[in-house]
Amino acid sequence: AQTLAPGVAGVAAGAAGSAEFAAPLDEAYSTCVLAVPASGVSSGSLRFELAPYGPEGSNGRARIGTYKTALTEPFWSALATHANLDVTLLKRRGDNAHHIVEATFKAFARCTRALMDQIEADVKSTSATDRDVTDAPNAEHRASRKARATKETTIDVAVDLDGAASATTVATGIRTLDALLLAMAEEASFQLNVDASGDLWIDDHHTTEDVAITVGQVLNEALGSKAGCNRMGRATARVGDARVEVIADLSNRPYLCNGLVFREETIGDLSTEMVDHLFMSVATNAQMTAHIVRADDGGGEEADVAEAAARAFGKCLKQCVAVDPRRAGAVASSKGTLSV
Repeated sequence: AQTLAPGVAGVAAGAAGSAEFAAPLDEAYSTCVLAVPASGVSSGSLRFELAPYGPEGSNGRARIGTYKTALTEPFWSALATHANLDVTLLKRRGDNAHHIVEATFKAFARCTRALMDQIEADVKSTSATDRDVTDAPNAEHRASRKARATKETTIDVAVDLDGAASATTVATGIRTLDALLLAMAEEASFQLNVDASGDLWIDDHHTTEDVAITVGQVLNEALGSKAGCNRMGRATARVGDARVEVIADLSNRPYLCNGLVFREETIGDLSTEMVDHLFMSVATNAQMTAHIVRADDGGGEEADVAEAAARAFGKCLKQCVAVDPRRAGAVASSKGTLSV
């Protein structure tokens, strides 16, 4: 008798499910939503919004090498029809045609995995948002510490990706910065310890920048080769009326696209311009690609927007750094390596 995998058997029996994932590639990122309908419901629909294959307002590229971009939509339409899937593919950002198409395929692959995990309902193989490093036997403990001192700041930062967030301590002399880093570590579910002092009699720039640089550096060092990591993640967080989405990839390709806009000069005792600098310095020094997006109507208190961003960033990091035991310690890259 033929033995079907749990997900295949579930779909054959009429199981329904849906999943959503977004994948970045430098300045571009695409969102994929997949849905398996309940038994007997017609499906195979496609919502496709990738064009133009270039900057908005342009005609976009007709070819990427020898590949005709006009073939992209028919390809996905045929896949949706014959797989009996409802497929949504949306370009959220992107100027480079190659990046737009590749990010879409990556989003589809990760979304498919999430959908399979959901339908199989295997506790040990849940979606990336719930998987934890402790699922991986004999995993190396991932931690790093770095101290630095200049004429402007004195900083000591340690991160333990497999430690407890409850052991996190942050003291920078800037209360708002402390709160954002604490929120990030809480959502990331790892231990972060920051002890910093700086020339706050001048302003908050040097302290915020140097702390964020060092946090990014220890994150990168703790991750090592990133072997076995999920690598990519997508998360949202809401604080008050503010809702922020973060999409990230431990790609070794440093890039930040930040869609947060602040009207006020400060949030508490932190300059609002330093919120962008905080995320930019962490992402760059952690060697990661990250997109930060307002996912609301643009309202809400600015303090809530900043906190929602920090929490979404932490949630996304939790997914990225988690180890998937199914990778058997391999780097999540079709190239076999993550090169800068």
